[in-house]
Amino acid sequence: MKIRMVSTCVALSIILLTACSSSTQIVEDWTDTEFNGKLKNLLVISLNQSADSRQVFENGFLLELSNRKIQAKVSYKLLPDYESLDKEAVKAAIAGSSIDGVIVLRAVKVTKEDRHVQAQSAGTRYDEFYAYVGDYRPTYDSYTTQDTVVHLETNLYAVQGEQLIWTGKTETFNPTDVHVLIAELAEKVVAQILQTGFF
Repeated sequence: MKIRMVSTCVALSIILLTACSSSTQIVEDWTDTEFNGKLKNLLVISLNQSADSRQVFENGFLLELSNRKIQAKVSYKLLPDYESLDKEAVKAAIAGSSIDGVIVLRAVKVTKEDRHVQAQSAGTRYDEFYAYVGDYRPTYDSYTTQDTVVHLETNLYAVQGEQLIWTGKTETFNPTDVHVLIAELAEKVVAQILQTGFF
């Protein structure tokens, strides 16, 4: 089980914990098509965020998995000391347990991307009684705005053989509420993994 620890992503924690609509999409994923096992009990681990956001992310995935009748546990209860969270600590915590799969969430980066918005002119008609309600469109010139993009990576490992069996990269645009972000992320990632038949 290759779990790589990196330094805390300060920018991500600030964006998520001080912030309310976001849009999440899976932009890349990979499946080990040779793995034919079934995972029945998962451990969810969230890396390189603050202790508070770690709990929010792990609880979000736990809720989504529970809603889909998949048994899971959060790592912050087994391993509350975030600073000492590493591969050996995880292995020791799950040794002898029924946990057979580990989901690891990792913040990759936060970027700013410019987006050009085309000009729009009004096409309003007032010749029908309610036309002004449905047909009104504001007029504005073209302009450039900036999107905040949070890049996250989710990895699924089989405990037996310490084997990576699924990985996915996601992008969330303009997150303003951590609970909305994690709900979208967990829903899309878990739905994608379910298509593999690993659960």
